[in-house]
Formats: sequence, structure tokens, C-alpha cells
Amino acid sequence: MESEELEKIKKLIPFNELGESDFKKITAKAKLSSVAKGKMVFKRADEDSKVYWLVTGSIDLLDEKFEAKNRKAGEVVCRSPIDNNSPHRLTAVSTEDSRILSIERTELGLFGGDSSEASSDDVEEEDFDWMSTLLSSPLFEFIPPANIQTLFGKFEEVQHKKDDVVIKQGDTGDFFYVIQAGRAKVERSSGEKTVVLAEFQPGDNFGQDALVSDIPRNATVTMTTNGTLMRLSAPDFQSLLMSPVIETVTLEETNEMIEEGDPQTFIIDVRSPKEVEGDKLPGSLNVPLLLLRKNLPKLKVDGVYVMADDGGKRAELGAYILNEKGFTAYVLKRETSS
Repeated sequence: MESEELEKIKKLIPFNELGESDFKKITAKAKLSSVAKGKMVFKRADEDSKVYWLVTGSIDLLDEKFEAKNRKAGEVVCRSPIDNNSPHRLTAVSTEDSRILSIERTELGLFGGDSSEASSDDVEEEDFDWMSTLLSSPLFEFIPPANIQTLFGKFEEVQHKKDDVVIKQGDTGDFFYVIQAGRAKVERSSGEKTVVLAEFQPGDNFGQDALVSDIPRNATVTMTTNGTLMRLSAPDFQSLLMSPVIETVTLEETNEMIEEGDPQTFIIDVRSPKEVEGDKLPGSLNVPLLLLRKNLPKLKVDGVYVMADDGGKRAELGAYILNEKGFTAYVLKRETSS
């Protein structure tokens, strides 16, 4: 750490109460990290074993309603730790290039620091809320923090009664849904046979498949209790939630990634086996889109996946599904013949 930064740290609580010897010992255990503008420091509802301080720069702290408080290094309130709670009650996002000090709570306790004392932005415990659950999705690593408040402001609350059909198989996609209260079941029909695929509870989301892929709804969702849903229109979903998540790479770039091999890169073709016949990409794996979620446990968590189809929307949905589950996925940009 630079001497100028050490002087700033000496003014923070509880470092300002330590003798020179203990101060040197504790800073040797601490980590001072650079955080670029627009990056999350931590998320609301995440468990965390560390304590954080803002040394330089500024951050926004977002509460359960996604209302933001800005904090700048040097302010009196910033002498205390940032949201010193586990799980976190706020989300911290840098609003400029910043330097964040962090240390394990157990290490801090050895030097007399009380990691349980109130932080600079303590708030009362909240009950379950759908926004925090959705925010905890890995998708939000891709979304610019400035868009988050706009995104949640676009959601509309709708009430449904037991047995209401929220979306119907075969219909055109119009909304993305998050369950705030109540439960629902997902069914898919084929001929005269209907199979229950899943059951949804508060915090679960659905409806994105048709919005990403522009294909009809592939299942019916019916309420099994009275409930409250939050819905986002197709245009808002595509501009605010989908677009930041979908990135494309060329075949040349993909081959370079495969050759480098660190991390391992795989091409997944999400077309049906019949479509792949005679048009198979060398080295690609065929996992039909409808079977992709079922096969997620077989994928390497630290791998990179390039999703391919015939140049349509299915590859985009495949990449969205993987990124939503915490994988790293891109869409293969297929060259079109002129």
C-alpha cells in the first residue's frame, strides 16, 4: 500500500484506535483493491465474511427499493465500514474508479475491531423481497448499474387468482414475470399428453424464453394459489435486461479461444439433431435448446461456451440461459452468404 493510502486508512474506524505495531499487523492482513467505475463491490442478501471500507473514489448504496445513496471517500460517514452486515442489506456499486479496503472479520476481531458494530448505512432487517432475489442472479454482473434502477421502475404489479393461466403454450411472448407472492405450475402439452415440468414459488421468474428467442411460448404457467406477479414488457426486457447479457463472437475468435484453451472453450449447437445433419460445425456439441437446462449439470462451471444455431434467435436464448445460471456464454455470429 502507498503511504498516502495508509494515512487515509489510519483515519478509518477502528484503525484510528490502533497503535503503530497493531496497525502494521492488521494492514498486512488487509487487501486494498481497485474497483472500476460501474462494478459491484457486493450484493444485497449475499453472505460475506469480509468487512469493507471506501478509501478513495465513490459508491452508490442501493436498498431493497433500489433507491441509491451516494458515498464519497473522505466523508465522515465513510470512516465506518460499508454496510457491515452479513448477509448484506445494501448493494454497493462504484460510481467512479475507487479503492476498497477489505479484511476478514475474524482477522479484524484479533486486533480489537468489533465487526458487529453498526455500519455507516445500517437498515432494519427486511422480509423476503422479489427484487433482491432477482438482483442476486448472475445476470446482473452484465447489467450497467445505472440501468438497474430504471429496470425495476419498469416492472408492473399484477394480481392473479388460483387457476388463472398467466401464459399459454403457443402464444406470442409479451411479458417477463417474477413471482412476488403465491405459487404456480409449469406444464407442457404434446398431443393429448400434458406433463408438469416445474413449480414456481416467490422469487422465481419465467417467460424469458419467448422474449429472447421470438418463438411461441413453449409451456403454460398456471397459478396454483392466489398471488402477486411483477411483470416487465417485452421491449423493456429486451433493452434493459437481455441486450447487456448477449455478446457475440465470430468463428475466427471462437477458434482462437479454443486454441488458447485457458479457459476451455466449447461450441454448443442448440438446433435439433436433424437440423445439424450436413451442417455440423467442426468440434461442436449438439444440445437441442429444449434439453439445455436439463444438461446444465454436465457443463464445466469454469468453461466458456459459444452458442450456435442457424443464425436465428435460439443461440441467444441458449447464451441467456447459461449466463443466467452463472456460466460464461457467447453467441456465435454466423456469416451470411451474400
